[in-house]
This record gives sequence, structure tokens and C-alpha cells, in this order.
Amino acid sequence: MRDPRRIQHVLVLTFLLNLLATGVKLGVGMWTGALSLVADGLDTLFDGLSNGIAWAAVRVSSRPPDEEHPYGHRKFETLAALLIATLLFVVAWELATSAVGRLLHPRLPTVNRWSVAALGVGGAIQGLAGWWELRQGRALGSEVLIADARHTLTSLYVSLAVLVGLAAVHLGYGWADPAVALLIAGVIAKVGVDTLLENVPPLVDQAPLAPGAIAQVVSQVPGVESFHRIRSRGTPDHIAVDLHVRVDPRLPTQRANAIADEVRRRLLALPGVEDVTVHVEAQRGPASALDRYQAVQLATSEAGLILHEFWAQQAGGRLCLHLHVGVDPHARLAEAHERVDRLEQTIRERLPEVASIYTHIEAAPSEVLPSTRVSPSLEARIRRVVAEAAAGVPGLHEPHHLEIFQVEGRLFIVLEVRVDGGLSVAEAHELSTRLQELVRQRLPHAGEVLVHLEPAPMPPSR
Repeated sequence: MRDPRRIQHVLVLTFLLNLLATGVKLGVGMWTGALSLVADGLDTLFDGLSNGIAWAAVRVSSRPPDEEHPYGHRKFETLAALLIATLLFVVAWELATSAVGRLLHPRLPTVNRWSVAALGVGGAIQGLAGWWELRQGRALGSEVLIADARHTLTSLYVSLAVLVGLAAVHLGYGWADPAVALLIAGVIAKVGVDTLLENVPPLVDQAPLAPGAIAQVVSQVPGVESFHRIRSRGTPDHIAVDLHVRVDPRLPTQRANAIADEVRRRLLALPGVEDVTVHVEAQRGPASALDRYQAVQLATSEAGLILHEFWAQQAGGRLCLHLHVGVDPHARLAEAHERVDRLEQTIRERLPEVASIYTHIEAAPSEVLPSTRVSPSLEARIRRVVAEAAAGVPGLHEPHHLEIFQVEGRLFIVLEVRVDGGLSVAEAHELSTRLQELVRQRLPHAGEVLVHLEPAPMPPSR
């Protein structure tokens, strides 16, 4: 389990051990002039410096989330690991250039028992420190401890290479000392590359948790109909997950929230997961004509137009929409056509299943038209016609609230009738359409007949 205080304690102790090993290697290396031993000492010195950088990063990363860092400060530790990698590259470069210079201008170093002793003591200290730091890093889930420990453990191979090089120098092969230093530079660079590969993914939000692992957990939660947009981010020990789950649209909000809470609880039980955001949506079946009508109505309203009529038709596996769109009657045709074209484009973007859209441009009413009442004799005649027409349509009862107006020489008739409340909307609409047709047949001058349907009152129960 991750414990920032324990991580800091590990880094402090490792730092002190690295300083001790550095003093031994650098002291003997500078005294004897062995470049490979100095290189080993510098490598150990940077081990100690990386301990200090990591210690500071862990202190920052252990702070709780705040307004500027709502996901916490965990990535500061990752940044510290990248800084350590940068230092490794710097050391590798300096060692490589020094080794090449020594190869071009040879100088035989002194090899004695103190050189061997320095390598033995320093290697033992670093080996013990690196082994212990690596175990603590894995137990505490700290990538900075693991990265730092790996760097420390490479010193064992470095020290072994230095020992081989010094033995070759003792046998008279002076070029072995800078050659070993060059080899050490390559090893250090390799550690830097490994550290980069391990710590860059969290910074670029590479998913630390496979979507399949999340899906396996979510699919087992009762009440989840489906799920999508599964995402994860963060470090392996501090993962944030967010996803969308769909539930039965008939469920009350409280029940839907309970399902989301259960999804969240189960995902938080996964190793390394610290934060889970669940978005609840209603499960939707195949889109109906009503769904599409509402989408088209919204797009038309946003475009500043009026949707007069709407039909959705399925023909040969292709979905087609037929629209009557009202525009400003004073607008130029080219302008109106351009606005309707933009509307069609918007509808296609929101309803990609639509293959074709056919629009009929109409003039939307832009002013209030003056109207007059009809004469008493004409009104009486119209009332008789409407009553007779309503009587001729079975299922319609009690025509009432009849209003008659005359606008620009045409009759506008508005009335209310009662129908069985158990009828479907389509069945009731069919009855009103038949009434409108009968009235227009008997009153050729009728411009508009509006029939408002009301459910008939239920008989009192006994």
C-alpha cells in the first residue's frame, strides 16, 4: 500500500548510503587516476542526487487534491522520475566524451589494492541499498522508488565492469580503462531510456487499465443495460476511471443512482483505482418517428425556421424525411434556400441514419391578419353544417365552442368535439380529419378547419 512517509524514509536512507559509496569510489579513483573508477563514483553521486529529487517530489505528490489540482499531485512524482532520467543522460554524455578523450590521449592509471577495495565496498553498499529500495518501491507502489532503485542496481554491473577494466590495465592494456568508462556510459543511458518508457505513458494519459477489465466488472452489475465511453488515466497505483452506463429509462432516479453507486464501488475495488466517475443514461431502443421529429423540431427552431409538417418514410431500406419548412415571406428565395440547406446539413449530422431529406419551403405567417365576424345568418348555416358533419362521423360527440372568422375572404372555423379517451392518438386524429373533410365539402369557402379533440368524461362508477 502506498505510504508517502515511508517512501520518504526509504529515499533518505538510500541517499545516505549512496553518499558513503560515492566518497569511497571518488576518493580512490581521483587518487589513482582511474577514469573508470571516477565514472563509477560519479554514477553513484547522481544516484544520491536523484534520491534528493525524488524525496522532494514525493513530498509534493502526497498533498491532497485542491482546486488547481483536482486529481491530486501524483504526477509530480512521475515528473521527478523523468528528471532523474534526464540526469542519467547528462552523466552518460559526460562519461562518453571523457572516455573518448582518454582513448585519443592515453594515460595509464594506477591500479592497487585500494582500487579493488573501493570497488568492493562501494558495490556492496550500493547493491544492498538498491535491492532494499526496489523491494520497498514495489511494496509501496512507487514508480520513483523503482526507477531510482534500478539506477542504483546498475552500479553493480558498472563496478564489475570497472574491476575487469582495472585488471586489464594492470596487465598493460591501458585502453581498457576508458573503454570500460564508455561501456558504463551506455549502461547509464539504457537505464535512462527505460525510465522514460515507464513514466511517459501516465503524462500523455495512456490508459493504465485495459477497457476489457473495466467492462468485465461493469457487465456483472445488475441493472446495467449497456455501457460505453470507457476511459482510464493516471499512474498504475493512482488510476482514474470514467464511463457511461445505460439503465432502463423507466427506473426512478433513486434506483438509477443506486446502480451507478454499485458500479463505482466495484471499480474502486480494482488494484490501483482511486477515482471513478459514472455517467448514467437512459437505455434507448431503435429511434422512433417521434424521436426524429423532436430532433428535427429542435434543429429547425435553432435555425430560426418553423416546422409545419413532418413525415418519416422507410422505402427499400432507406429512411427519408419529408419536411414543410416555414421561412420569412419577405426573404429572398436564394437566402431562404441557403438557410434550409444548412438545416438539412444539421439534420444529417444529428441523424446519420437518414438517407434523404426533401424539404418544401413555405411562407411562415409574419403578421397578425385582421378578421371579422360573419353575419348571423351565415353563422347559423355554418353551425348546422358542422353539427350534421359531426353526426356523420361515428365516434365524435357534442361539437361545441364553435368560433367562426372571416380573414381575407376565407372562412376560419374552430371547434371542439368529444371522443372516447381510450382511443389512440392516431385513431382520434383520423376522426378529426374525416370531420374536416366533410365540413370543407359542404363549405367550399372554408379556408381552415381546426378541430380540437377532448376526451369524453368517464361515466360515474357505481
